[in-house]
Amino acid sequence: MSYDINVLCMNQDNVSVLPFASEIELRNEIDFPNLGRYYSVWPFMCKSKGIWYSIGKDNDGYFNPMSIVDADFDNIIENSYIPYWVSDDEVKSNIKPLIVNAEYKNDFMRIIEFLLKQSPSRTIMFLGRYQGGEKEIVYGVLERQEFIKLLIQSKVLFNVCYIISDC
Repeated sequence: MSYDINVLCMNQDNVSVLPFASEIELRNEIDFPNLGRYYSVWPFMCKSKGIWYSIGKDNDGYFNPMSIVDADFDNIIENSYIPYWVSDDEVKSNIKPLIVNAEYKNDFMRIIEFLLKQSPSRTIMFLGRYQGGEKEIVYGVLERQEFIKLLIQSKVLFNVCYIISDC
């Protein structure tokens, strides 16, 4: 199963480059047009203004985040973690916790904070996506600290878009 970790830096016009060294790569849709947005599956996120980034590493010539994050496929998600408006069991079965591997956790958090600061509106959209679950689910607006807290607790979910604000 392949994963993508995508961040849309809202209202950003110019690409940003990480100002710190990291084993994690941050690619953007301008320099890497093959990243592509998921217009047919995630229209709200994809049609929003800004620059689309992908978080990952080059693994044997293939850019992906699989060494950085994992999905807890064995975990049955409690309904309290799934947005209440999601009722379809098939859709629910494609929502799994996103786990950031310990060795990358600090850099991952720094990248999220960096991208928030790069957005003129101090807002990003975050989407951890794996194949399956072709249903757009947008969680809503969370403050940066709340999102980080959920991420640390493995309560951020794959196939759910989070709007994160630092206002």
